[in-house]
Amino acid sequence: MEAFARRDSTPTIVRGPKGDEMFVNSTTRVDAYDPGTGKLLWWTGESHRFAVPVPAYDDGVLYVSRGYRSGPYLAVSTGGRGDVSKSHLRWSVPTGAPYVSSLLYYDGLVYMANDAGIVTGVDPKSGEKVWQERIEGIFTASPVAAEGRVYLVSETGETIVLPAGREARVLSRNATSERSVATPALSRGQIFIRTDDNLIAVGPAR
Repeated sequence: MEAFARRDSTPTIVRGPKGDEMFVNSTTRVDAYDPGTGKLLWWTGESHRFAVPVPAYDDGVLYVSRGYRSGPYLAVSTGGRGDVSKSHLRWSVPTGAPYVSSLLYYDGLVYMANDAGIVTGVDPKSGEKVWQERIEGIFTASPVAAEGRVYLVSETGETIVLPAGREARVLSRNATSERSVATPALSRGQIFIRTDDNLIAVGPAR
């Protein structure tokens, strides 16, 4: 079994074209392993301190934030072998990624929000910014989306709702007045928000 590099992110398993791949966003680089054997399959990227975020995934492509002090973010195709920096790396942007919050792929756009309150929509094909706005809030939780809307939960417990798409606009801001750093969960028309002290469900009763 291959030795794992130091990692701060949660490993993620996706279905690659040649079988399952376990992705690890490590301090050394971006690695993919065979989850059944532990064999290192492919890698890309350079070392970066405290790689916390997990990848977003859509249709054979991983969207990765390397985090920490506005580090790089990139898109890489699954299914490679060895160093895929030239063969499978689709694009890489050297700076601007969130430190803790993971990227979100939803309905043809990649979204990211950082601890300075900057929210960005990125073209998944090129890595170019479609829009970028400073929205009041400290975002440690990752963005989530459903039914044409993107939800951001700030550390102050405020939930900010944006329309999904190529226009930056705040639809609503809803406060709980409780500190929250956890990514919310969505299920059957409800949003579940975990604060330091409570679990809050918003939406129609089931």
